[in-house]
Amino acid sequence: MSQNKIIFKHLTTYGSISPLEAQSNYSIWRLAAVIYRLKGNGHIISTKMKVAPNGAKYAEYKYHR
Repeated sequence: MSQNKIIFKHLTTYGSISPLEAQSNYSIWRLAAVIYRLKGNGHIISTKMKVAPNGAKYAEYKYHR
């Protein structure tokens, strides 16, 4: 299964995904690139920047039907 299909299935099942989830669950290290391709295919996905407890910033991607 392609990375696009894996991430799209995750988004439709759970609603959102973070880079850490993509790395640990699917070994996908460039989540932003996959999200970019999905957006290019017409999917509506928003990006929300979050801050981890250690102060690191990361993006959370949310799918909108």
